[in-house]
Amino acid sequence: MLTALRRKFRLGMQRTVLIAVLLAVGLFSYAFLNLSFCFKLMSHRSLTHMCQKYEHHEFSGSLCEELCSSQSNFDNFQCPLNDMKTILFTAEKNGDMLAVKLAKHNDDDLSWTNSKGEAIYPKIEEFHEIVKLHIILAYNVTLDDNMIRALVNQEIADNNSQQMVSFWRLFKDNNYMMGKLFDEESVFPAVLGSCGPYYATEGLEIVQSNPSIIQFLASNRQQRLKHALNIMEYIFRLEEMKPEPLRMCKMQVNRFGLTPDRRLKYQSAEHIYVESYLDKRISNGVKCHNNQDCNFHSCRGLCDADRQACTHVQQNNNFQIFCEHVLLGSGTFQPGLLSGIRLPRSLQKLVKMCVQPPKEHQVPDRRQAPTLQLALRLYNELKQLLQAVITASGADSDVDVESPRLRQQGGV
Repeated sequence: MLTALRRKFRLGMQRTVLIAVLLAVGLFSYAFLNLSFCFKLMSHRSLTHMCQKYEHHEFSGSLCEELCSSQSNFDNFQCPLNDMKTILFTAEKNGDMLAVKLAKHNDDDLSWTNSKGEAIYPKIEEFHEIVKLHIILAYNVTLDDNMIRALVNQEIADNNSQQMVSFWRLFKDNNYMMGKLFDEESVFPAVLGSCGPYYATEGLEIVQSNPSIIQFLASNRQQRLKHALNIMEYIFRLEEMKPEPLRMCKMQVNRFGLTPDRRLKYQSAEHIYVESYLDKRISNGVKCHNNQDCNFHSCRGLCDADRQACTHVQQNNNFQIFCEHVLLGSGTFQPGLLSGIRLPRSLQKLVKMCVQPPKEHQVPDRRQAPTLQLALRLYNELKQLLQAVITASGADSDVDVESPRLRQQGGV
């Protein structure tokens, strides 16, 4: 009897502890997901640090005055809903949401040491030339002196090396630079101002949240097909960029969002590069044992078996990455936009060819890159399927997407 009572008491205590732990986890999760709580714990510290640096004249930029002023127009500070790796916090200004980000650290020191052991920094004119050369090498874009001054955005105080270093950190941040250099093309969130290494971009309304099997079983097929077509149109736009196409080495459904005027953009350009820069990066001659050693995220390289070195350009392209990671996904727990949708055999074949293009549909020198012609066929098949789904649902409406107009070229 006593043993049984002890066992019941022990089991009761275990249940009580388990329930208490679950409640604690639930409460903590709720508090963490509560954006105001999250901001107070995490983002507020970043804002305080930025404003302190501004007060001590270590940071400069138009965003400093806007965020740190006692009469700031910003309110509703919150943590980001889906991108805490890139965005520190969001805030509203005059009803528009902005995302505040922090440029990544870089090891490229601006200073050099003289014979006395003193750190010497470039003059402002020299700094402009350094920035200009960096943009040419990394982005194949040439800017004149006036454009460089406009890019710096604000005068750096004389002999203030700390302000110059913080600006250099911005210019070495790919996410910031892509937003600035391709602002007119409207493919990335517009950069609205900076303060030292911090900068603000327009906020996006994310179209599709993180994929899950439950969500896809319950979600609207029309909505997913429309989203797939809109993403393809976005990729076609990247192919038309000047002076050369842009390549996405990470493509996630939950990073595509809409601006207030309903234009689709990609939330983070951190892993997006001009084609020539990416080709150099992937074919840089590093030692390899297999092709995977030459990959950069979803951008695939090729290992030279004889040299045992990465010496080839990127082997796939944006369309292959889109078909594999966005349309098909990665199985049950990471489904793609086409998961659960019954596809015509012709469309199934096109998607398969897009993921693993046969020789006649490969871009020259890129064995895993489907051609532009194949991508257009896939786009038109998806469009026809969407129209069929709309018709079957009884809705009396046409597909509200148009076939992309592209310049004539031999491949993608």
